Amino acid sequence: MAEEEKDTEVTEEENTETEVTEETEQTEKKYDDDEVNDIINKKFAKWQKDLEAKDKEKEEAVEEAKRLAQMNEEEKKEHEREQLEKQLEEYKKKDQYYQLSREASKMLSEHDINADEETLSFVVKDDAESTQESVNAFVELLNSKVEEGVKKALSGKSPKVNNKSEKSMSQEEFSNMSYSEKVQLKQNEPDKYNQLIKAGN
Repeated sequence: MAEEEKDTEVTEEENTETEVTEETEQTEKKYDDDEVNDIINKKFAKWQKDLEAKDKEKEEAVEEAKRLAQMNEEEKKEHEREQLEKQLEEYKKKDQYYQLSREASKMLSEHDINADEETLSFVVKDDAESTQESVNAFVELLNSKVEEGVKKALSGKSPKVNNKSEKSMSQEEFSNMSYSEKVQLKQNEPDKYNQLIKAGN
């Protein structure tokens, strides 16, 4: 009897295990042969492209080394001089850009425009003259856009003002006004205020 219970328990455990594995197999994504081949081909193409790029770099380095090995002392010095000239030109361009950026920033600040890197990259050109023209064009464009925005904002309907004072005011109404109301009337409509003061005297 004890063996039958053990067999029943073992069978139940096996059933639950097979149910769990079947469920996990159903939830896992299965690929067909075409999809697997496609994935493998993509991975292989990427690997091959990376390998070719590395090979090309190595080939260029070997070519440079061969070129240097074939050169005599004078040619090596000439090659080094050319490399240094290239570096010097790059540094000159960077320095010129920095100087022109500073000047452009000053010109923009004269027009109350704070220049960030994006603005400077937009207005700084190859030389001082074209940078000046670019800054002037940028300032004109910005001012015209601001002016358009202001005109558009002001072109809307004017706000309605509650003009109680437009109707004629009697002397009695004037005398019943508080001091602050009389001050406001004097500021807004001095002629009417003076007329009511004269009529009250």
